[in-house]
Amino acid sequence: MSGENVTDGLSRSADGDAAREKMQIKSFTAWVNLHLKKVGLEVIDLKTDFADGIKLLRLVEVISEDELGKFNLKPVSKFQKVENINIPLKYINSFLHEVGIRNTYCAENIIEENMMLILGMVWSLILRYNVQDISEGDKTAKEGLLLWAKTKVGEVSKGSVLVNNFHTSWQDGLAFNCLIQAYRPDLVQYQTLNPKNKVDNLNHAFDLAEKHLGIPKLLDAADMVAMRPDEKSVMTYVSFFWKAFAANKRKKIAGERITKVVQREQAYADLQAQYLLSTEALAKWIKAKTAFFGTEPNCNSQAELEVEMRKHVMEYGRVEKPSKQQELLDLEALFSSISSRLATLGRTFTPDEDASIAALHRWWEELTLAEEAYETNLRNKLKNLKKVEYYIKLFHSKAGKLEDWLKNKEVWLGKEVPETLTSEGTLPTVAPPPADEPEEESSEAVAPASSPAPAPEHSPSPDGTATLLEAQRVRQSSFFGFVGSLLQGKSESTATLSPLPVAAAPAAAPSTAGSIEKPPPVDMRHVEPGGGARETMAFKARLPRGNVVALFHGMMDSVAAVQAKLNMLAAHDEELAGRRGVVPELDKLLKKIMELGCPPMRQFSLTNRTGAIKQRIQGLEELGSETEKLLREEHARQQKMDQMRLDFAKKAEALNQSMEERIDVLTEIFVVDTVAEAEQQVGEIDGFRETLAGLATELESISSFDDEMRGLGIQKNPYSRFELPDLEQMMALCKAALDARHTSVRDALARQRELDDQKKAFAAAAAAVVEFVNTERAKYDDLIPAISIKPDDSEAIARGKQMLAELDEHMSPAARGKRAAQLLPAQELSDKLMEAAELDNPYTRETIMSLKTQTDRLGKMLRDKRSFVEGQLARAQAEITPEQYEEIRKVFTHFDKSGDGLLNRLEFTAAIKAMDFELTADDEDVAFERLRKPLGVERAAAL
Repeated sequence: MSGENVTDGLSRSADGDAAREKMQIKSFTAWVNLHLKKVGLEVIDLKTDFADGIKLLRLVEVISEDELGKFNLKPVSKFQKVENINIPLKYINSFLHEVGIRNTYCAENIIEENMMLILGMVWSLILRYNVQDISEGDKTAKEGLLLWAKTKVGEVSKGSVLVNNFHTSWQDGLAFNCLIQAYRPDLVQYQTLNPKNKVDNLNHAFDLAEKHLGIPKLLDAADMVAMRPDEKSVMTYVSFFWKAFAANKRKKIAGERITKVVQREQAYADLQAQYLLSTEALAKWIKAKTAFFGTEPNCNSQAELEVEMRKHVMEYGRVEKPSKQQELLDLEALFSSISSRLATLGRTFTPDEDASIAALHRWWEELTLAEEAYETNLRNKLKNLKKVEYYIKLFHSKAGKLEDWLKNKEVWLGKEVPETLTSEGTLPTVAPPPADEPEEESSEAVAPASSPAPAPEHSPSPDGTATLLEAQRVRQSSFFGFVGSLLQGKSESTATLSPLPVAAAPAAAPSTAGSIEKPPPVDMRHVEPGGGARETMAFKARLPRGNVVALFHGMMDSVAAVQAKLNMLAAHDEELAGRRGVVPELDKLLKKIMELGCPPMRQFSLTNRTGAIKQRIQGLEELGSETEKLLREEHARQQKMDQMRLDFAKKAEALNQSMEERIDVLTEIFVVDTVAEAEQQVGEIDGFRETLAGLATELESISSFDDEMRGLGIQKNPYSRFELPDLEQMMALCKAALDARHTSVRDALARQRELDDQKKAFAAAAAAVVEFVNTERAKYDDLIPAISIKPDDSEAIARGKQMLAELDEHMSPAARGKRAAQLLPAQELSDKLMEAAELDNPYTRETIMSLKTQTDRLGKMLRDKRSFVEGQLARAQAEITPEQYEEIRKVFTHFDKSGDGLLNRLEFTAAIKAMDFELTADDEDVAFERLRKPLGVERAAAL
C-alpha cells in the first residue's frame, strides 16, 4: 500500500462522517461488550439493545462497581422500559459536568434510537472510567493522554514517529508499535516495520496488545486505513495502553512494599476459590433444574410424554443427578478439608450464605421437591393422555361402524355413493358376479338390494342353493367379516380391535343389520298352478328409478313383495333411530376428549367427522321418507301377505339386531390398568354368556317356527331379510366374538397380575436395601466413635491413625462395590416396570433413586468421619506456633514482588535468607522443587 493519505477526500464529506460513525459504533460496541461479558451479557446493536434499560444498567454497575437498585427484569410496557433506563441515566447525568459534557441524556433518546446521543452517552462513560484518571502535569485528560503517548513514542523512535493527534498520527500503525516497544521491547522493534504496510503494522500491534498486554481489539485495521480514524475511538483504545502500563508501574512500585505471603496461603486461597467457583456452578445448576421442573411438560401425545419420562429417568435420574450429587459430596469434603487445615492455624473459613453447604442442602431439598412435583405432573398428564387416546380410539370405532352402516344404507336406498376414499383411506371394491351366472344376469345385479327379490313360490329356482351360498359369502365378507374370521382362529386381541377398512369387503356388502345382497336371477314369467305361463313385467318398470333403484330391485307383483319392502324400511327406520343414538355418544366422547386436553388439530378433525355424520343421517332420513311415500302408493294395489311370514320376519329381525348389538359390544376396544379392572371385565363376560343363552333359546324358537312354515309349504319369505341359516351364522359369530373377548380379557388379567407381582418384588428388594443401609450406618457408628486427639496424647494419635486405616478399608473399591451390589435386584425390577410404563407402586414409597441416595449417604458418612479424624490429627501434629506463622507470612508478603501470591526462585532464596535459614544452594533447590511440584507451576506456592 502506498504511503499517501487516501482519506483526505473523506475528512470533511458526509461519507466520511458516516464512515467514522460506523468505526465509532464498532469500537464503542467492543468497549461495551468488554465490560458486559463479565456478567454474561452482550450488545449486538447499540441503537436497539439499550431499549429496555437492562444492559445499560448492568454496564454502569460493572464499570462503576456500584449497585444501582431494583429494576424490571422483564419489562414489557414502554413505562417499564423508561423506568429501567432512567436508573443508569440518573447516574450518568450526575458526572457529566465532571468530564466536561454540558448536555444531559433522557430515556426518550434511547427509546427513539437516537444513535448520535447514544454514542455520546457511551463516550461519556468512556471519559469517566477510561480517560478521566489520566494525568500528565496540569493537562486535561485528553491533553495528558496525548502528551503521554507523544512522549513515549518519541523516546522509542528518537523523534522519527510523530504523534500530534488521535486520528492520522496513528494510521500507519507505527505509533502503536512504538508504545508497545516502550514497555515491552522484547515483543517488537518498530524499526523492522515498513510504514507503507499500514494494515499489517496495525494488525501486528493489535495482536500483540491483545495477546501479551490484555488490551482488547477495539479498532479495525481496514477502517483505520480506509478513512480518517475516529478520534474518540482511537483515544479510547490508547487509554487502555496508558492503564495497562500505569498498572504495571504501580505493580512494580507496590511489589517493593509488599511483605511476605506464605505459599501455603495461596494454596488455601486457591482451594477457597475452587470451592466458591464449584459452589456457584452447582447452585446455578440446581436453580436451573428447579426452574425447569416448575414448567409444564410440552408433550401433545402419549408417545411424546413416555419419551420425556424415559429421558427424565434414564438421563437425568441415572446420569446427570448422580454426578451433581457427587459434586455436592465433593464440595462437602472440600469444605471440611479447608476448615480442618485452617483450624490448625487457629482460623476459620466462613463463605457467604449463598456459598454455604447449608444453602446448597436447602436448594437441593427444593430441587427434590420440584422434581417430585414434576414427576407427579408427568404421571398425571400420562394418565390424561392415555384416556385421550382411549376415547379417540373409541370415537373412531363407533364413528367408523356408523359410517359403514350409513354407506350401506345409502346404497340400499339407491343413493349413488361415489368411489371416494373411505374413512380408513382405502377404496371400496365391488364383488364380482358368481362364475356360474349368465352374462346378462350379472349386469342386472349391479345395483345391490336389501334382500333377495321374491321368486315365484310354485316355481323352484334351479340355482337357489348357489344363490343362498353366495348371499352367505357376501355377508361373511362384510362388516362382520373380521369377526367371522375368528371362527378360523385368526382373531387379534380385542384390546386392539379397530374398525375394518371398507376395502376388506365388496362395496355392495353391508352389515347384516341392513344386508345388501346380490339378488338371484329374476324370472320374468309367473308360472300358474294349472300350467302355462304368462309374461308379467317386473314392478321396477312401473316405479321411478334413480335414488330408490336398489330397494325396488326385483319383482313386486304381490302384496307380500311390497310389504316386505315396507317392513324392511320400517326396520331401517327403527335401526336408524337406534343408530342416531350413537351421535350423542360421539358428542360426549368429543367433549371428554377436549376436556382432557386433546391437541387442537385432532379436535378439529373429530369435530368435522361428527358434523359429516349428522349431515349423512339427515340425508338418509329424507331418502327414507321419499322411499316410504312410493311404497305406500304401491301398497294400495296389493293385498296383505299371510301373518306367519310377517311374524317370522319380525322375530328374525329382532333377534338379528340383538345379536348385532352384542357383537358391537364384544368387538369394542377395552383397556385395563389394574387387576380389579381386568377381573371386572371377566365378570362382564359371564353376564354376556347368560344373555347369549337367552338368544340361543330364541333362535331355537324361530327354528321351530321355520319348520312349521316349511311344513305348510312356504319356501320363500319376502318380508324377512334373514333366513334361518343367516341367523345361525350370526349366532356362530356371536359365540366366536364372545370367545375371542374372553381370551383377550384373560390375557389382560394375566398381564396385570404379572406387573402386580413385579411391584411386590420391588417393594421387598427396596426394604432389603433400607435394612442394609441402616445396619451399615450403625456399624460405622460403632467402628468410628467420636474422638478428641491432643498434641501430647500419643495414644490418641495412634488410635486416630488406626481409625483412618479402617475408614480407608471401608472406602475401598471393593467395599463400594459391595454397597452398589445391594441395589442390583431393585434396579432390575425398576427397569422392568419402567419399560412397561408402570410408575405407581402401592406397595412401597421407595424409588430406585431414593434407594441410591440412601446408599450414597453411607459413602458420605465415611468421608465425613475421615475428614473429622484427619482434622483432629492435623491439629494435634501441627509443629508451628502462631508467632512463627506470622513471621513467615510477613517475609513471604515482602518478597512476593508480583503480588500474585507465588514466589519465584530468586524471591524464594531471598525469603530463606531473611529468616536466617542457612541452606546450601543444593538444599535450596531441593526445597524449592518440593514446594513447586504439587502446583505444577514455575513458582513455589508453599514454604
